[in-house]
Amino acid sequence: MLSLGGVALASSASAAMLDKVAEAAIAEAKATAKRGKRKIDPATAVLLSDIHISGEFVDDKSAERIPKYYPYNPTCLKLRIAEILQMRPLPANVLVFGDVAWDYGLEEDYRYAAELLSELEQAGIKVTLGMGNHDRRAPFFKVFSEYTKSTKVDGRVVSVVEMPDFDFVMLDSLAELPNLKPRQATTVSGEISGGQIEWLKEFVKGRTRRVVLGSHHPLGEMANLEKLIADTPQVAGYVYGHTHIWNKGVRVVRPRKELHMVPTVGLPATFYGDIGFAVMRSTPTAVTFEYSSKGFWWPQPKENPPAEWQSRAEDLACERCKFLL
Repeated sequence: MLSLGGVALASSASAAMLDKVAEAAIAEAKATAKRGKRKIDPATAVLLSDIHISGEFVDDKSAERIPKYYPYNPTCLKLRIAEILQMRPLPANVLVFGDVAWDYGLEEDYRYAAELLSELEQAGIKVTLGMGNHDRRAPFFKVFSEYTKSTKVDGRVVSVVEMPDFDFVMLDSLAELPNLKPRQATTVSGEISGGQIEWLKEFVKGRTRRVVLGSHHPLGEMANLEKLIADTPQVAGYVYGHTHIWNKGVRVVRPRKELHMVPTVGLPATFYGDIGFAVMRSTPTAVTFEYSSKGFWWPQPKENPPAEWQSRAEDLACERCKFLL
């Protein structure tokens, strides 16, 4: 049997069959929600990363829309969406930490991603998207046009999610090279533009509420953001994606007077590496993170996976950490 993020399936199952299982899981979750009271918890958010959705299909005319590349990626996302819809109460927010698109940030990738994520929005959950190195801003803005007005920094995708006890700032770490042609790769590493740094300085100035920062890339890739955090006591921690690996750690930064340890959380992906999502909860004294592990594979699931894969998934089950406020 092949296990796809917690769902056991026959090894001979086609991508279309896997997708039907995922869609059935979403339908069941929606039906369950209708039977009970659908409460939403403003103190809870789910953090996803690296969903890598392709809008290019093997047969555009077929009702079974099977992507040309990594055909089980949408299935993996649908399974995660079903699990989120089964949460009681529902989270008020879902944040996606970049690499929304499969590889080159095509417009059709974002259209299909928007369709899939709409299941969450229909349930009353706000979805906030970030940029990763596989995304492209122009086609993203074309599909998700609301970000052209809501972004805090012109030309970038920067959002603020207000939690009961802190604010989460999603920064844009995509280092998009100029004059890129379609299907041309850009820089893999991340950067935070000067405009974002200046906006962030003003945003945190004189604040009493703590702030948690996040973007697609690890903090160590962006020296200007590290410097700002080192001089900004309002920042409680940093969350990132990109690596496809769940990782709770610290980053030591050097302010002007003394060393400062910044707690960090690296998020799993939905389609390879650590599989799952993190549940973030707001309390008056801390931001807590709980990893919901759904498995591990690299780079593709196998009918008979190595014992190490199962061992890692078991070791990470219900991992927790917190950022103090």
